[in-house]
Amino acid sequence: MDVKDYCKGMKAEVTAWKEKLEAMKKTADGLGSEQKEKVLPLIGQLEQEVVTAQMRVEQLENECPSDWSPIKNELDEFFGTIGSKINHQFQEMSSREALW
Repeated sequence: MDVKDYCKGMKAEVTAWKEKLEAMKKTADGLGSEQKEKVLPLIGQLEQEVVTAQMRVEQLENECPSDWSPIKNELDEFFGTIGSKINHQFQEMSSREALW
């Protein structure tokens, strides 16, 4: 896999995360004020992490270093962590919405 293919795949993943975050925001809008106050800071934190990931992918794409394996390893770890956080919170919010 070359760096351009990798970046293309990571951009698609970032786009998917952004869509999940938008769905989380819509769900949060329907919550009561107490529940909303609990989830909005978390959504904001996740949004910041997604922006950081997006910036890192763009940096890799623009710089296109000959040895990009250290950056790839860093991004893979970061993407795994943030992806798990977003999926967990999305599922948690979906189950909360079903309860209310």
